[in-house]
Amino acid sequence: MRLTEYDKSAVQLANSAFDRILKFHHEREFITPKQMPPRGLLYHYTTADGLKGIIENNELWATSAYFLNDSAEITYGYGVLKEVLDAWLAKNPRPEESLTLGLVRGLLKWFGDDLLKRTVIDPIYLACFCEDDNLLSQWRTYGQSGGYSLGFTVPAPDLLTGQGFKPEPNIYTSKWVRVEYDRSEQAKKCSAILNPVLAIFDDPDTARAMATIGDHPLFGYSKILRVIADILLEEIVSFKNEAFNVEKEWRVVVRQRELLKQGTDDAGKTPIPVYFRSSKGMLVPYVKLIPTDPAKKLPIACVRSGPTLDKTTAGMAVCMMLGKNGFLNIRVQGSDIPVRF
Repeated sequence: MRLTEYDKSAVQLANSAFDRILKFHHEREFITPKQMPPRGLLYHYTTADGLKGIIENNELWATSAYFLNDSAEITYGYGVLKEVLDAWLAKNPRPEESLTLGLVRGLLKWFGDDLLKRTVIDPIYLACFCEDDNLLSQWRTYGQSGGYSLGFTVPAPDLLTGQGFKPEPNIYTSKWVRVEYDRSEQAKKCSAILNPVLAIFDDPDTARAMATIGDHPLFGYSKILRVIADILLEEIVSFKNEAFNVEKEWRVVVRQRELLKQGTDDAGKTPIPVYFRSSKGMLVPYVKLIPTDPAKKLPIACVRSGPTLDKTTAGMAVCMMLGKNGFLNIRVQGSDIPVRF
């Protein structure tokens, strides 16, 4: 069916509903004040080999969220969202033909059974950071072979595009998010999206319009469901179990976003540059984060060696490597935590 064959009044109503979702998303993303990390710095923990690769190649790696050490990095958020959606169904009875009922059931399927289907699991890559550069729990993870924390400058106020680095794949965008550990707050964040967005489709005229236009490619049911799911995904990628709250984690989330221009996408002509490393006998996918300006270095402000290393000798080696690779005026120090692993 050609676009001109759709009922014009129905198209206008559906377009208006879609515009309200866009307005809601825009206010959340670009008008609501963003949190900033303490002192404008965030710290990335890594091994000696990781440090060497970051400095010598002038790049960071964002690892597929489904292959991180904690296998529930992303699926935990799906569980929280499912609870919120189930609670909405229990508190908001609707007739079977209700559009909002259909959307909620569609979201449950999207973040539930359909996750097992490759066509639904969208690639998500994470680079993880902490607010603290001398955290014992992180040294326990990376200190076995000599760990380091790298401090990255976080520009203000634009946390959406101001990382100082960007994804190498031209169809992905990256965004800072601060991890939320409190489960009740996580549920509130989900409801703060669902309630106002679903209310748009409780309007009978809008529901009839959506039924009329069916799968209109610009704002039909499938498109609306995909956009709502994308807005929710943007929120739940910041959820983590409260057992990890000592980490005070932030993430750079790399993915293809529904409502954000994806760089210079050439309609799939150029293969997405996804790389693989080995870990614990398994292949792990990752993408590279490279400087926003190729002529510049990653925005590294400082490096700290872990408590397992001799501070003096470790610091000398780090300074030599930084200088050789053009990283100047970087503060280098060692951990004073009195522990050996």
